Amino acid sequence: MKRGVLLIPFFLALIVIGVGISGAGSVIPEIAERFSLPYALSGKVFFFQGLGYFLALIFGGILGDFVFRGTVLRLGLLLAVLGFLGIAVGSSFSWLLFAFLVMGVGVGFVDCMVNPVAQSLFPERPGEVLNLIHAFFGLGSLLAPRLYAFLHTRGYGFQSLYGLVTGLVAVTAGLFFLPFIPRNISAPPGNAVFRAFTRKTFLLLGGTMLLYAAGVSTLNGWLVTYLKGRGLPQVVGAVYLSYFWLGLLVGRFALASFSERAGYLTLMRANALGGALGIALFLVLRTSSFLAPLLLFFAGFSLSTLIPLTLTYAMVAFPEVSSTASGWVLFNNGLGTFLFPWLFGFVGGRFGFAVVLAAVPCALLGVFLFQQLLVWVGRRILEEKGAVTRADRRP
Repeated sequence: MKRGVLLIPFFLALIVIGVGISGAGSVIPEIAERFSLPYALSGKVFFFQGLGYFLALIFGGILGDFVFRGTVLRLGLLLAVLGFLGIAVGSSFSWLLFAFLVMGVGVGFVDCMVNPVAQSLFPERPGEVLNLIHAFFGLGSLLAPRLYAFLHTRGYGFQSLYGLVTGLVAVTAGLFFLPFIPRNISAPPGNAVFRAFTRKTFLLLGGTMLLYAAGVSTLNGWLVTYLKGRGLPQVVGAVYLSYFWLGLLVGRFALASFSERAGYLTLMRANALGGALGIALFLVLRTSSFLAPLLLFFAGFSLSTLIPLTLTYAMVAFPEVSSTASGWVLFNNGLGTFLFPWLFGFVGGRFGFAVVLAAVPCALLGVFLFQQLLVWVGRRILEEKGAVTRADRRP
């Protein structure tokens, strides 16, 4: 059997993660309307989903360096099945919050484990492989708002969306129970995890992802609401949001092999600047302009390789604790996903969602500044470990 076939379960896993993380942004207005809640309270969905997600990332990553990674990955898939099913059948807002929490934990375990497991199966070109795998996160994120819009126009609610996704998660879980996941070579020394957290490079990688999540999760969470306030129907707003995720999907496929040639550091910085520019131009144009969805596509395309390359950078720089490195990068992504959309729900309720969306390009410029610090601090370490390509060594 060709090794490429082994990528199929990873593709499905990233679709699940994409739907799990991005789906809430499209369904928040319906949840608020069904349970007669202000947006500040309906935003608790982001809080509980993000809480489960980021707790699972940090503890799952550390656990994956000391026990069999396949066990953590499979546990995450089972919890994701239960969480999605709970959302599909829940009849109260409290029940939905609990189901989003369980789903967040499951998706978090899956998210932090697929990266080191994939790297162990395909160690030759980790940047390219992780970009291809994470392209399917973009597919899942694209699928969620478009499928919801399709169901909504036919009289079905958000629970129908999550019911369909439950079946996909169950199939994915079944594939990962097949015996193809390699065993961990050996457990790291007991203090290896602590040492990683004392390195400036490790901390800067976390800061990069925190600001990235601040921008992208806020855009995902409140763009539909912002556009609704500008006079666009909710369904049209969901389609606009899907252009961002379509750009993310296309960019990861298109730039996967290019990432190895251009250099991780170089392309990561271009990601942040392009994303900030695309969102800023979108905000200053009329939402009815034909350029508006194209700018969202451009922003998604520009940001497409940032997460896969940051993960690759972290796991190659800290190979003895690669699961912890994966979990740390994604933990900060989860922390931003948990914190910023929830906080900006209050900001939007008080000052309007135009203020909320204006914070997105500011956060992405902050990503670029952290990446520049990462270049100055981390280049020597990564050259020693072979994680800096020839393109990154240019002045």
